[in-house]
Amino acid sequence: MQLLETLYLNDISRIATDRQHGILANTWLRPVEHSEMLETAERISQLLQESNIDKLLLNAMAIGKLLPYTKEWLSTTYYKSLSDLGLKKLARVLPENVFNRLSFEAVVTRAEALGCVNFEVKNFTSDEAALRWLRD
Repeated sequence: MQLLETLYLNDISRIATDRQHGILANTWLRPVEHSEMLETAERISQLLQESNIDKLLLNAMAIGKLLPYTKEWLSTTYYKSLSDLGLKKLARVLPENVFNRLSFEAVVTRAEALGCVNFEVKNFTSDEAALRWLRD
């Protein structure tokens, strides 16, 4: 499988791309605070806006628990901004912890109910499976 080219790396996350397939990937490297999620989301949005990328992989395996106001922001603001940027596919690699996984699933369910999601969303247990789907 083709390796992703790293565009940005810090102690919070790694943002990488597969330009050939129009994919941007963010892997959270540790649990994050709300402000760190906002900062990284802004960077992801900027990269999506500056490119012809229309597919996004978000790996949340290491992110831990989502705070209530982070869940609210994701479902009411962030997913709408991804729709506004013309995203076509979002692959999410979710945590193994059932509570954390359900928390992430609730975010997308709420965003869809609010009409904020105009792209395909699918959940995965590995980057490899997510990338296969995004590359199809």
